[in-house]
Parts: sequence; C-alpha cells; structure tokens
Amino acid sequence: MRRVAALVVPILFVAAALTACSEDGDGEAAICDSVSSLKGSVEDVKDIDLSASGSLEDLKSSLTEVGNALADVKAQAKSEFSAPLSAVESSFDALKASVEAAVADATATTVSAAGTALSTFGTDVEALVDDVESTC
Repeated sequence: MRRVAALVVPILFVAAALTACSEDGDGEAAICDSVSSLKGSVEDVKDIDLSASGSLEDLKSSLTEVGNALADVKAQAKSEFSAPLSAVESSFDALKASVEAAVADATATTVSAAGTALSTFGTDVEALVDDVESTC
C-alpha cells in the first residue's frame, strides 16, 4: 500500500499544477490549447486507481498520452519555452523509464523510484505551466 501512496501523491501534485492554466477572454492561443490537452492527459493519469490490479500497466499506457500531449506543447512553444520544456522532457523520459522498471519488477525500490521520478516531473511541469500561463 505504501507503494501506491508513493505514486498517488505526485500524480495529484502534477494535476494540481496543471489546473493553473486558464483561458483568456478572446480564446486560447495554440500553446494554451496544447497545455490544456497536457492537463487532460495528466488528469487521466490521476484518475488511475493505483491499488487495482494492473494499475502500473495502466499508468504506463497513460504516459503515452501524456507524451503525445507534451509533444504538442513542444511543437506550439517553439523556442519561447525551451528551458522549461527541456527540463520537462528530461524528467518525462526518466519517469517513463522508472515506470517501465516498476512494471517489469514491482519492488519497493522500483515503485519508489517511479514515485520520485513522478514528483520531479510534476515540479518541472509546474515551472512550464507557470511560464505558459503568463502568455495565456
């Protein structure tokens, strides 16, 4: 159960960080739309019941959607947000590797590493959202 808690808390953090991006009165710019899609993908990850059988596989599958949404953000952001995007991409790669390791061998160590990677990803996403939010 501690392994599940180690993953749930960072997932909630990421979702809360992404909730900060809002629409402007004249409609959202392309980057704001992309960040909104990323937010939806992360919320889907948040909704995974990590105590259920197969939840790590569900998490791994959901990371594909997060990756696609992240690619859209990158395409829209161009060089304007290169520093936070680079950090998010790097932490996302580490997260994917950690989740794959936990899926392959769900030990306290691998699940804890996935939780740590998810927390780092959340911090990096929050920085990106803060930067993008200032343009929305």
